[in-house]
Formats: sequence, structure tokens, C-alpha cells
Amino acid sequence: MAREVSTTGSKKLKTLMKQFNEHFPYIRIKLLSSNMAAKAERGETIFGLDIEKTLSEVREKTGSGKISFTGRKNVKTIEREFDEIFGLYAQICYTKADGKRYYTTGSDDSKTLTVLNREKEAAGCKKDIWN
Repeated sequence: MAREVSTTGSKKLKTLMKQFNEHFPYIRIKLLSSNMAAKAERGETIFGLDIEKTLSEVREKTGSGKISFTGRKNVKTIEREFDEIFGLYAQICYTKADGKRYYTTGSDDSKTLTVLNREKEAAGCKKDIWN
């Protein structure tokens, strides 16, 4: 059975994050506004978007759009689609066994969600359990 997560502007961020975590437990998705992303790149402390809001409420690009992805879609494609459709900065992340959190970079961005999830599990990364 294919693992699929889909979203439109009416979906709450917490629902999207929970569904993503259920399908890919060793990786997670983080969404930021472009302003927050710029701060993060400068090394400033940031706080994520309000997860009680819908994508329509936090999006920076107007219009309609839907993103649907399965485990066959690669990381960089998902991140690009969130930018193009919703104007949001998306990052796929993981947590190492020591509790340190990382964003994917380099060759990880070319991997599919399924491959990345399996690799992070094999590497001993922590499961992100949605509360």
C-alpha cells in the first residue's frame, strides 16, 4: 500500500504534521514562513508557525493548490512544491540518537521519503512520535 500524505489550504498544520509522522516516523516536516527561514539562515532563534492554523491562514502565496506526496517523492521536490504552491519554506528533518535535530542537506535532498526514513531508522535516529 502506498503511503500518501496530501494537503490543501484547508488542512491544519498539526494534522499535516501528524499524518506525515504516521507514514514516515524517523523524519518530520517543518514549515516556516519566508521571514522565519531568513532568520534561521542567519542563525537566529525561531519558532515555528502556529500549528492550530490552516495552510490557508499561514500561506504567503494566494491561490488554490494541493500537494500530494507518497514515499516515492524526493525531499527537494516536496520542499520546492511548498514554496511554489503555498509560499512556505518546508524542511524535512530528523533527530539523531543523541537528541540533536538536523535539516536534510546535500545528498539527502535527492532521496525519496521512504529511502530517507529507512536510512534514518537504520542509523539509530529517534522516532518522532506525534503527541
